[in-house]
Amino acid sequence: MPAKTKECPFADVTKDVAELESGYIRCPFHLHRQGANAMAKTNVKFETKSGRFVTSAKTTKLLEDIGGSDKIREFATRFYAHGFLDSTLKPFFFLDDGATAHGQRLADFIIQEMGGDVVGSHFWGAAHAKARNCSKRHPSVRGNNFNVVDSRTWMRLHFWAARECGFHLHRAFWRWYISFIQHHIAFYTDSAASFTYEDSVWSMHQHNIDAYVQNGHRMPDFE
Repeated sequence: MPAKTKECPFADVTKDVAELESGYIRCPFHLHRQGANAMAKTNVKFETKSGRFVTSAKTTKLLEDIGGSDKIREFATRFYAHGFLDSTLKPFFFLDDGATAHGQRLADFIIQEMGGDVVGSHFWGAAHAKARNCSKRHPSVRGNNFNVVDSRTWMRLHFWAARECGFHLHRAFWRWYISFIQHHIAFYTDSAASFTYEDSVWSMHQHNIDAYVQNGHRMPDFE
């Protein structure tokens, strides 16, 4: 019998997402629907109340409009596949269960925030504490909070993966999602929040990606 697939195909960063989507995708984890459902153009306002994000019928509809929960899981898998190669982010990964499993946990948080259904819940405070204290981090910084380079690197790779998966083409979602990430990144590194838009466009330019990869998966401008 053939070996059981352990990762979503999107975890293979040697292959372009467009290349993967051009053929039949065999994946036991995600549906891999082609494209978004309706591509709504009406902006969805990012709303907060008392400093906390507000889930609404509009955000739930937006999730449906981009293609549903598995589209989020696919792109989150792609993000972690990039993250596992990154010199800045690698020391934070205290679990070695692969991009698909990591992507599932992050995606379920995003899906739940948007009003979608998920199984169980995740305690991000505890997970981030473990990441900060990960044994892979150098003893001199182990336990320290995420700094601006950590957070900006995270955002660049995150938006790169989202762009690879075509989310930037859904303008209503893209505008809303930039605000969503800006809101949440501020809880971990307030000084990084003002760079959210800048980091969302970093991956528009292939020369940025090429320079990053050629530099050993380190951001040249952050060194």
